[in-house]
Amino acid sequence: MRTFVQAFSLILFSTLFIFTTYKLPDWLPADMYLRLDPLIGLSAILAGKEVIGRTLWFLMIIGTTLVIGRFFCGYFCPLGVTIDLGRYLLFRRKKISALKSEESFRKAKFFLLFIFLGAALAGVSLTYLMDPLPLLTRFYTFILYPLVITLINLSIDLLRPAFHALGWMGLSHLHYAQPVYYMALITFLIFAGIILLNRLAPRFWCRYLCPLGALLSFISPLGLWKRRVSKECNECLKCQRVCPMGAVEEDPRRTRLPECIQCQTCAGVCPQGAITFPASISYAKALAGEKYGPGGEYSPVDFSRRGFLYSVSGGLTVAFLADRTPFTPLKEKRQLIRPPGALPETNFLKACIRCGECMKSCPTNTLQPCLWESGLPGLWTPRMDLRFAACEQECNVCGKVCPTQAIRSLPLEEKTHAKVGTAVLLKEMCLVWAQDKLCLICDEICPYNAIVFRTVEGYRRPFVIASRCNGCGFCEQKCPIHGGSAIIVVPSGEIRLKEGSYVKEAKKLELEFKPDPGDDKFILEESGLKVEGDKKEGEKLLPQEKPKPPKPKGFL
Repeated sequence: MRTFVQAFSLILFSTLFIFTTYKLPDWLPADMYLRLDPLIGLSAILAGKEVIGRTLWFLMIIGTTLVIGRFFCGYFCPLGVTIDLGRYLLFRRKKISALKSEESFRKAKFFLLFIFLGAALAGVSLTYLMDPLPLLTRFYTFILYPLVITLINLSIDLLRPAFHALGWMGLSHLHYAQPVYYMALITFLIFAGIILLNRLAPRFWCRYLCPLGALLSFISPLGLWKRRVSKECNECLKCQRVCPMGAVEEDPRRTRLPECIQCQTCAGVCPQGAITFPASISYAKALAGEKYGPGGEYSPVDFSRRGFLYSVSGGLTVAFLADRTPFTPLKEKRQLIRPPGALPETNFLKACIRCGECMKSCPTNTLQPCLWESGLPGLWTPRMDLRFAACEQECNVCGKVCPTQAIRSLPLEEKTHAKVGTAVLLKEMCLVWAQDKLCLICDEICPYNAIVFRTVEGYRRPFVIASRCNGCGFCEQKCPIHGGSAIIVVPSGEIRLKEGSYVKEAKKLELEFKPDPGDDKFILEESGLKVEGDKKEGEKLLPQEKPKPPKPKGFL
């Protein structure tokens, strides 16, 4: 039964990941697992100092854990399932002995939990570093997804002659865009390390390092269902050897309830049938004066108040130092373009959990993870690499799949007016300005006619009309200059709202993002870029040259 539930959970997680790019019914959001994560929800609420509606789904996991116990780790956690699968494939035949000083190791996850929560209280989000669900989602996004697309394309290439011979023209020309992500190697090494730790102990990550498991450990002993051992136990210790979490103590009749994940593996191997998981209370023990929770004896977490104070203080210290690392000056040296609808930077860094859902869902692959471009607090956050790819203007998926709304979920019209930056021409690199060559690419590709040609000293030159540019990046991507582009998008003029309408804000700033009508009327004549004689051809060729009402300062 447990294997079936685990397989179903991993398949569901993978299916939701696959369909993050596509429309799903409202009752089945692609980021469902991330919404259910209690640690993500608490960290986002503490860091942002506000309740985020989507994260309140985690109350379902808290509620069921209070009733059942720590079942999520044993049955539904997709990283836990992956770790079990990795151990079965790689280490099932290896005899693994218990770690020395195991009790000390177990405390590590509680230290990590309170370090992350302490940092969140100070407004710095660090949960993404070790929370299992963002970790696995990043692995799927940066490693597994590109690998699968590569294998599919290779298979199609091998079968393409057969498709062509059979007349299946659709398949014979089929090719999926290959996604590429920075920091893929780092992601792979982290995930490989988590799997290889199984060599030291079964579910090493879950036992000693997982902060989400530590959070659930505090409330799981209150559950109704607990491990019971009857008098038939002959102390063969088979249950102790097979327990994946080491929850069976030296006396097999005793259980570390905070560590028990309700997997019932011990009951399956007991030759005497002495182990059960009933929802009952032993009244004899109650009369003996033992402490009880709703489901029987309560086994508290072995974590001292001193350890709690040390770890919270450590979190506050890390939060203080986060903006004082050697990488902090890089924040002012990089032109970061965030996705349209991203919250103001301070709020964005607090809310973003670095799960990678937005990057996977991006159809053009322009969203890439940050390394040090925005300092340590911005590690793994999404940025737009517009030289690599532009932002598709008919897409608003990144906001829909963001579990904490670090990227707001916006209708297409609102998303169009969520200006991410302004294109700037580098005249010293531009073929038209620097070399008097004929090039119309940026003008032709711009979806909002924000690039026009005007007559300057008898020559036609391209200009950017800032009030029409929303920073989509098509011009930067398509610029024919090798290496860096002659036209780049910078965050100048970006609009980032925590709440309110982008359309209204754009109107206040007198911005206008209308589709290119296709009537630019710039025709390449024999004279090329040079305007002959005293004729004012520019006015004929450029209806935009007619007198206009004055624009705000800084606009052409």
